[in-house]
Amino acid sequence: MTQRGNVAALGEELAQAVELIMRPDTAQQSRMEAYMACERFKEESPLCAQVGLYLASGQQFGQNVKHFGLQLMEYTIKFKWNSISHEEKLFIKENAMKLLHFGVGPAEDVSLAHLKDAVSRIIVEMIKREWPQQWTTLLSELSDACNKGEPQTELVLLVFLRLVEDVALLQTIESNQRRKDMYQALTNNMNDIFEFFQRLIELHVTKFREVTAVGNFQKANAHGRVVEVVLLTLTGFVEWVSMNHITSNNCKLLQILCILLNDKAFQCNAAECLSQITNRKGQVKERKPLLMLFGEEPMRYIFTASQMLPDAANATALEQNHNFLKKLLNMLSGLGQQMVILWGKEDGNIQRPPNFEIFLECLLLLSSHHSLTVAHGATLIWNVLLKHDAISKDATVIPYIPKLIAVIGPRIIKTLYPISRTLPTTVSTAAYICLEYDSEEEFAVFYYRCRTDFLEVFRQATLIQPIVTFTYCEQWLNARLSKAHTERNNVNCSVQDPVYMEWEALVCVIDGVLSRILLVSERPSVQSGLRLLEECLKVETSNPLILSILLSCISALFVFLSMSSCQITPNNCVAMSGVSLLPRVLERIFQALVFRDSTEPNIDTTRAQATKNLRRHAASLMVKLGHKYPLLLLPVFDQIDSHVRVLLEDPRQAINKMERTTLQEALLLISNHFCDYERQTVFVANIMKDTLPHWPTFAEVFKSPYTFIQFVGLDKPAVTPIQSDPLSLNRGHMLDALNVVLAVIKRCTWPDDPDRASRGGFVVGFTELGNPICRNPATPHVIPLLPHILALMRVLNELYRPQAMALLSEEFRNVYTMLEHEKKMLLGVCTPPADPLDPNVKKMTSTVDRIQQFMTLLYESCYHMMGSAGPSLGRDLYQLQGIADALINSVFASLEDVPDYRLRPIVRVFFKPFVYSCPPAFYDSVLVPIFAHLAPFMCYHLMQRWTYISSLYESGQLNEESNDTQEVLEDMLNRSLTREYLDVLKIALVGAGTDGVHAAANITDVAMEPEEHSMDGTTQSRAAQSALLSDIISDLGAKLLRNDATSNYILMTLMAALSWQDGACSMKAVNVIAPVMRFLATSEIQLMDQNKATTAFQAVLQGLQVHGMHDANQAGLITLGVQFYELLRPKFPILSELLRNIPNVNAADIQKFDEKVSVAPLKGNKVDKAKKDLFKKMTARLVGRSVNQMFSRQIEILNLPPMQARAPKPNTDIVDITQNSGITQLFRTEK
Repeated sequence: MTQRGNVAALGEELAQAVELIMRPDTAQQSRMEAYMACERFKEESPLCAQVGLYLASGQQFGQNVKHFGLQLMEYTIKFKWNSISHEEKLFIKENAMKLLHFGVGPAEDVSLAHLKDAVSRIIVEMIKREWPQQWTTLLSELSDACNKGEPQTELVLLVFLRLVEDVALLQTIESNQRRKDMYQALTNNMNDIFEFFQRLIELHVTKFREVTAVGNFQKANAHGRVVEVVLLTLTGFVEWVSMNHITSNNCKLLQILCILLNDKAFQCNAAECLSQITNRKGQVKERKPLLMLFGEEPMRYIFTASQMLPDAANATALEQNHNFLKKLLNMLSGLGQQMVILWGKEDGNIQRPPNFEIFLECLLLLSSHHSLTVAHGATLIWNVLLKHDAISKDATVIPYIPKLIAVIGPRIIKTLYPISRTLPTTVSTAAYICLEYDSEEEFAVFYYRCRTDFLEVFRQATLIQPIVTFTYCEQWLNARLSKAHTERNNVNCSVQDPVYMEWEALVCVIDGVLSRILLVSERPSVQSGLRLLEECLKVETSNPLILSILLSCISALFVFLSMSSCQITPNNCVAMSGVSLLPRVLERIFQALVFRDSTEPNIDTTRAQATKNLRRHAASLMVKLGHKYPLLLLPVFDQIDSHVRVLLEDPRQAINKMERTTLQEALLLISNHFCDYERQTVFVANIMKDTLPHWPTFAEVFKSPYTFIQFVGLDKPAVTPIQSDPLSLNRGHMLDALNVVLAVIKRCTWPDDPDRASRGGFVVGFTELGNPICRNPATPHVIPLLPHILALMRVLNELYRPQAMALLSEEFRNVYTMLEHEKKMLLGVCTPPADPLDPNVKKMTSTVDRIQQFMTLLYESCYHMMGSAGPSLGRDLYQLQGIADALINSVFASLEDVPDYRLRPIVRVFFKPFVYSCPPAFYDSVLVPIFAHLAPFMCYHLMQRWTYISSLYESGQLNEESNDTQEVLEDMLNRSLTREYLDVLKIALVGAGTDGVHAAANITDVAMEPEEHSMDGTTQSRAAQSALLSDIISDLGAKLLRNDATSNYILMTLMAALSWQDGACSMKAVNVIAPVMRFLATSEIQLMDQNKATTAFQAVLQGLQVHGMHDANQAGLITLGVQFYELLRPKFPILSELLRNIPNVNAADIQKFDEKVSVAPLKGNKVDKAKKDLFKKMTARLVGRSVNQMFSRQIEILNLPPMQARAPKPNTDIVDITQNSGITQLFRTEK
C-alpha cells in the first residue's frame, strides 16, 4: 500500500477513535482504550504530521476530528522537530501555511474558535524554532494570507497574539536565547506592526459601519470579529512595548481607542486595551505621555462612554454594559494611579491636568451607578485621590467632596440580597446583584468590603473638609431623630427593618467621621456635638435594637465630652454643659445595662436575645469609654463604682456574671489612673473577693482529670434543658472565677509615666541599665491563685489521656473537639460577617454544644491569662521560686497526648509573649529549662507530623480537591503550628534581647484572640521591632545555642523546616538559621563540628529540591547555601564532596566556586551575585518541579545562529531587509 494509502487508512482509524472518545454513551473501558491508542500513535508513528494534515483538511470529518488532526501537527512540531528531516519540516510548514491561506471558516463563526486557535498555534510553534534567522519569508507569507480576506486576517492576528503571549507576556519559551531572538525581531518591527494594527482597525470599523447601514449583518459580523481580534492582539502588545509606539503619530492609537469606547460593538475590547495602557509601570518620563488622555477630546469620549445606558428590556445588553463599565473603571483606576504618581513630579511642573474636572465628574456619576460593583470601583479611585496630599487639596477636588459624600452616604444603608433571583430586565441594584453574585454568602462577603471602602471616603474626606462631613452627619442625625420621636411604638426586632438599617448606617458614618475629628485642626464646634449628644439622650424607645444603636451614637459623640473637658473654665458655658451631660450619658448606659423586656419572659425569643445583646453592648461600651477616656471618667469613678455595686447587689436587675466582669474591667481601666499603688491594689482585692471563696473547692477539683470530669458533669448523660442541670452552677463558677482573674491581669497596670509611677509607690527597683522596675497592683492577689490555675492547665492537658477519655459519657465523647467556626477559619472558608446585634444569628442550642463551648472557653481563658501574665506581672512572675518547673509540670505536661489544635494556643497565645517579656536576668532560671523541655518534644513531634502528612500526599489522600476532610484539617493545623513555633524560635534566638518588660507588654495583644467581653480594640505596640529583623543572635539565643539540652534540637528543627512541604515554613526557617549558623561557626567555643556542617548544608540542598521551583524560596535558599559554604568550607572541606554528589554537576564549576569562596567575602552578610549565580547553576539539577510540570513532557528548542547586529540607519527602516522581507506588504491592507 502507498504512503498516501497508509495515511488515509490510519486517518480513518483515528477518526473513529476520536468519535468514540467524544461520544457520551461510550463505555469507560472503550473510551480509555481509544484514548490510549491515540496517545500511542502520537508518540510512535512517523506519519503523525501527515495523518494530522489529512484529518485537519478532510471535509468529511467533524470538528473534533479536525481539531485532533491539528493537535497531531502541533505535537510533531513541539516534540519531534529536532529529529525529523528537512523535507518533512518543509512539508509541515508549507501545508500549515496552506491551512492559513485557505482559512478555517468564516471569521464571524465563533463555533470554530478552537480550530482557529489550533492553526495559529501550529504557525507559532514553527516560528519559535525557525524565525527570524531561518524563515525570512514569514512576514511576506503572512502578508499574502492577510490579503485573502477577513478569515485569514483573523488567523494572522491570532498568530501575533499567541506569539506575543509566549515571547513577552507569559514567557513560556523553553530556550531563553530563542526568546531573546524573537523579542528582538518583534521589537525591530514594532513600528510597522502598530501601523498595521491601526490600519486594520480603521479599515474594518469603517467597513463594519458601511455594511451595517445597508443591513448586511453577516458581513458586518466578519468585520466586527476582525476588529475584536485586533484589539485583543493589541492588548497583548501595549503592556510591554516602548511607550513611543503607543504615542506615535500624535497619540493616534489612543485617540482611536477612545473613539471606540462609544461604539457598543467594540467598547469592551477598547476599554480592556486602554486599561492595559493606563496601568503600565515605569519611570516618570514613560508615564507622562499618558496624561494625553486628559485632553478634551479623549476625556469627552471617556465621559460619554461612561454614561451610555443599556437597553433596559434586554438582559444581555445589561450584562454587556455592566462588563464594559467594569473594564472602563479599570482604565480610570490606572489613569488615577498615574496621576497620583506624576502629580508634583519634575520639580512640581506636573500639576493638575487639563479637563481634570471632567474626570472627577465621570467618577462622581459612576459612584452613583445602580451597580454596587461599579460604584465600589469608582469609590476606590476616589479614595486613592483623597489620600494624595496635593490632589486632595486641589481647588478642583474640594467642591466635589460635598457632592461625593451626598452620593456615598445613602449607599451606606445596607443593601439586602434579592429574595427572588430572576433574570434582570430592569436597571436596578437588585438586577445587578443577581447578575453578579450567585449566592447570598458571596454577596455578603463582597458587600462587607464594599461598605468598608464607602466609609473610608467619609474618613478621608473628614481629614480634608471636616466641617462638611460633620455637617452632613449632623443633618442626617437631626432628620433621623425627628423621625424617631414618632416611631416609639416600633417594636420590630429585625436587623432588616428599614428604620434599624438607616440608624445603623448613620452610626457607621458618624463613627467614621468623628474617629478622625481629633486629627484635624479645623474642628466642628463642641456645642454642636454636645447638642446632638443631648438629642440622642432624649430619644425614648422600648425597641432594644434601636436602644443599642443609640448607645453607639452616644459612644461616637462622646468625643465632644472629651473636647469640652479640655476647655473647662468658670465662664465657659459649653464646657460646663459638657460636664452636666456626663452623668446623663452614664445614666443612659446603665439604663440599657438593666433593660428588661417584661413583655417577653421567654429567654429563647428573638426579642429576648436582642435585649441580652443590648445589655452586653452597654457593659462593653463602659469598657470602651474606660479605655479611650479614662481621665474624663476618673472624677466620677466613685459614683460609677458605687452604682455598679448597687446594681450587682440588687437581685431585681439580674446582672449576669459576664456583664459584671465586663463592668469590673471598665473600673479597672479607670483605676489605672489613680497613680496610687495602695489604693489600686485595695480596689483589685474588692474586685476579686466575690470569686475567691470558690478557689479552695477548685483546688480539690484540679487534682486529677477524674475529679474535674465529675465536677463539670462530663461523666453523666446530657441534661436537657441545660438550665435544669445542677452541675451547670459548677461550670459557671469555674469560668467566672477564671474570667475575673483574666480581667485583672489584662486590665491592671502601672502608670506609663516613670515619675507618677515612682510617686505612686509602683517602683521597687532599677535594672542594670537604670530603668525602673514596677510592680503590678494585681500581683499580690493573682500570685496566690497561680498554683490552682497551673493545676487546671495540667488537668486540661491530661484530659486527652486514654484513661481520662474513657471516663466521658457517650454523649460527650466529642466534647473536646474543635468548634465549627474554628475549623472554617483554619480551612479559610469565608463566612459572611454577621451583625453583632442581630438576634437571629444562630446560637448554641443543644447541651452538648454548650458544654463544648464551655470547654473551649476554659482552654482559651487559661492560655490568655498565662499569656498576659508575663507582660502584665513582669518580674514578680519570673522571679517566683520554681516557676520553670511549675510550668513544665502544668502547661507543658502530657503534651504527647494533646492534639495540635490545643498545642497551637500553648505555643502562640502563652509561650510567645512569655518568652518575649522575660527579663534577661531570668533567662537561665526560667526560659532555658523550659526550652530544654519543649525543644526536644516539638522537634520530634513536628517531624512525626510532617512524615505523616507527607505520607497522606504520597498516597493521594490529600490533594487539591480535598476540602472538608479530617486530613485537610490536620494538614492545616500542622502548617500553622510549625509556623507559630518557628516564630517563637525567632523571638528567642534573634529578637528577645530587649530589656524592659513593660515595653513588650502589648505583645500579648497579637497573640490573644479578639476579646470576648470588650468592644475596644487593642493597641498593637511593637517595642524593639527592629530586633526581630536583626540577624544577630540575642543573649537568650546564645544561651540556648550553647546549651547541650537545647542547641541540637533547635538546630534540627530549623534544618528540617527548610524542606518541609510548606513554603512559608521554609522561608521562616531560612531567616532564622542563617544567623544561627554564623553564630555557631564563629563562636569562640567549639560549637560546630563536621556532622552539623554537613547536615546543615544537606538541609539547604534538600530545601532546594522541595521548594526550588518557587522563586521566593529559591532566592533565600541559594543565598543561604552560599553563606553556609563560605562559613563552613574552610574548616570542613567535605562540603565540596556534597556538591560533587549532585547529578551531572560540572567539576569545573565546583572548582571555580571554591576559588570564589576563598576570596574575602563582601562586607556584612551580603553575598556576591556571581557566587549565587554559580551556586544556582550547580544546584539546578536538584530543583524539583512544580505539580503542574510534574508529568509534562520536556520541550527542547535548539538555538539558531546569532542574529547579526546592525547599526541603525537614519530615516530608514531599522530592520534588516533580509529579516523584513514582505513587511511592507504585510502592513498594506488591500480594500
